[in-house]
Amino acid sequence: MSVDRLSVAGPQSAAGIMGISSNTNLGGIKFNPRGVVLFSAVFIVVVKIIDTLLRGSA
Repeated sequence: MSVDRLSVAGPQSAAGIMGISSNTNLGGIKFNPRGVVLFSAVFIVVVKIIDTLLRGSA
């Protein structure tokens, strides 16, 4: 039987801010770092294109 660990990297402040390390299990949500970077880059490019189109037509 395996037990999932939730690892929290300190420091923790009185406000309850927690740092999450790269090997943290977030309840079954798995993120591929390469996919996150790729999605972020594509999202930024799409937003820039939409911004350019909207500014050009206004």
